[in-house]
Amino acid sequence: MKKFLFLLLFPFICFSQTSLMDDDIYAAAGNDFEWLMTNVDTSNKGGLGYEGLLTRMGFIYDDKYKANLHNEKFWERRYLKSIISGNEKQSLIYFKESYKKAPSYKYPIITKMEIWGDSENIIKFYINFWSRALNFKDTKPGETVTTRFLSDVASLSVGTNGQSKIVVTTAKDYYK
Repeated sequence: MKKFLFLLLFPFICFSQTSLMDDDIYAAAGNDFEWLMTNVDTSNKGGLGYEGLLTRMGFIYDDKYKANLHNEKFWERRYLKSIISGNEKQSLIYFKESYKKAPSYKYPIITKMEIWGDSENIIKFYINFWSRALNFKDTKPGETVTTRFLSDVASLSVGTNGQSKIVVTTAKDYYK
């Protein structure tokens, strides 16, 4: 009987374990936008990730922006707020992907992502992309807030000049 019970429970014990934290699992299940920004190839930016969130925030890709490409190490692009009517000030969000070539992949692997622009939209992006209960009540300009999703660590630096920046790195690089 003990052997039978052991054989019955063995698959549950062996195959139900995960190295992910419960917070990561619940966050990934409950958010349409949150997904890895680093350790993915550059083709993996699809519509449900950050580009989908930018579209919902009213931003469009600025194809007139002269993107910087530096020695095949990083690529920079800009999104601008689509203003239909009114006196709203034009807002811009910049993205810079740092990447490296990986021998077994067709596309380069993103190693670091930097996002910057006016504080209001950068904070809105940060709060809506990473689904953590974040408390900004005590955050002052010049301070940094971090959150982790799987192997990504996202750091939001709230600027003193109305500009803020998010830097997303791998946990391995962040905790060096």
